[in-house]
Amino acid sequence: MQRYNLAPSRQRGGHSILERLPVLRQINGQRRLDLLVWPLIPFWAHGALPKYHTANCRSEVDWPFSVTVRDKPAYRGAWQHDQRCLIPASWFYEWNQHTQPKTPYRVYPLNQPMFTFAGLWDRSSSKDGTVTASCTIITTAPNRLLADIGHHRAPVVIEPPQWDVWLTGSKQEAEQLLQPPPADEMAAVEVSKAVNNPEYDDAALLRPVPS
Repeated sequence: MQRYNLAPSRQRGGHSILERLPVLRQINGQRRLDLLVWPLIPFWAHGALPKYHTANCRSEVDWPFSVTVRDKPAYRGAWQHDQRCLIPASWFYEWNQHTQPKTPYRVYPLNQPMFTFAGLWDRSSSKDGTVTASCTIITTAPNRLLADIGHHRAPVVIEPPQWDVWLTGSKQEAEQLLQPPPADEMAAVEVSKAVNNPEYDDAALLRPVPS
């Protein structure tokens, strides 16, 4: 089913609303596409959504990811066990942090049908034995396009020729791919602030706001 506004899983009224993303992983030598809960639930969280933000895992351009992830307990285990994944998306939303209210933009690829984001995945078992597989998207410094629309981050995009390196290469090889995506391979259009409501999931969000 086509989704137009997919927000991370969240708590509402004491209940968990679990959202899932299609995720490509390498398991036992085979690539497989599964639906995983987003955001990441660390293995030690007993299957419960964290109380803090784990939808994105920040990498630093000037530091090896192996160094920065040491101080990120939610993601450290997934990185250490090479639980890397790819997350396809036709577009993503970002907000201009310098406007009030924040202005939403839809960011989409210019030369390919979709982005493929770098991610990490993990498994967590609840007390009743239920196992939940989940994921996070790795972000880094913004490229020129995202900086121009007032945002402070960019998802790491892995191009198809580098999929094998990200999924099965060494940590050192994978770290080299954690760079801002080329600005000239994407575009951004302002969209309706209706996207701020995670319950609003309609194709109307694809229409640019008239200038």
